[in-house]
Amino acid sequence: AERVAAAPVEQTGLTAWTFGDLPEVLDTRVAGGVVRGYPAIVDAGKSVSVRVEATAEAAATATRDGVLRLVLLTVPSPSSYVQEHLTSQEKLALAASPYPSAAALIEDARAAVARRVIDASTGGPDGAGRGIVRTEAEFARVREAVSAVLVDELFAAVSLVARILVKAREVERGIKAQNSLALLGPLNDIRTQLSGLLHPGFVSAAGIDRLAHYPRYLDGMLDRLKTLANEPGKDRARLTEFERMATAFTEAGGTIPLPTDAPPTLVEVRWLLEEYRVSVFAQRLGTAQPVSPQRIMKALSGR
Repeated sequence: AERVAAAPVEQTGLTAWTFGDLPEVLDTRVAGGVVRGYPAIVDAGKSVSVRVEATAEAAATATRDGVLRLVLLTVPSPSSYVQEHLTSQEKLALAASPYPSAAALIEDARAAVARRVIDASTGGPDGAGRGIVRTEAEFARVREAVSAVLVDELFAAVSLVARILVKAREVERGIKAQNSLALLGPLNDIRTQLSGLLHPGFVSAAGIDRLAHYPRYLDGMLDRLKTLANEPGKDRARLTEFERMATAFTEAGGTIPLPTDAPPTLVEVRWLLEEYRVSVFAQRLGTAQPVSPQRIMKALSGR
């Protein structure tokens, strides 16, 4: 819907959807012509702003985060309720996370759950427009969808994260138990893999669907640690194989962890690499999708 405006629509400090429906395109009359802009909802932490962006892409990217923030601001947080009802083992696991506190981790998981529900209830079948909401009515519907499942899904997410953290401790113990200098290379590689998976903000960075695969990734590390001492040569050969793909990813501009605005291709390959590790070092665990050097190179070239 196009709209020609004389006055700007920009607002700041909003904590509810009080700005009417948001047009996709806004043409503003200026001396000598019309300037086209793209209104967006922008995450400002404790509030959101409405801002006009120069491109449709910038507006879509900002609005995904803005809609998420507005949902989080308008749906009461069950975080403290969830924290009170964790088992003592879960509390113990969460206390040893990369986050500054268990509360910060649970809050991040709340954002990840809300993101998953918002994505599932918006956008076309091809995923276009996912996470984008432009009308007050649509926002009310999406907020209701989040509200309906938030407590249950947050419990499930937090207990999954607790399981992941317990396994991560096992991996750390397994690394410490090996003290031979000959194994320094592979042990450092496992350490790097672990810190690439578990870093501050990892729950929302990976997203709820991807987190489900974490226990298998960690089991892969445990498998590798078991065979390492007996077959260091075999591990070295496998590591060389893996590093070829990791290098291709780095040369394409990939880093682990990826920045939040990384292009979809790099996001896809970042997780393909994780699956490739499983197929190289812990084949018995199986992979979530077919993975091979050819598939990784093809994905990197964007074909």
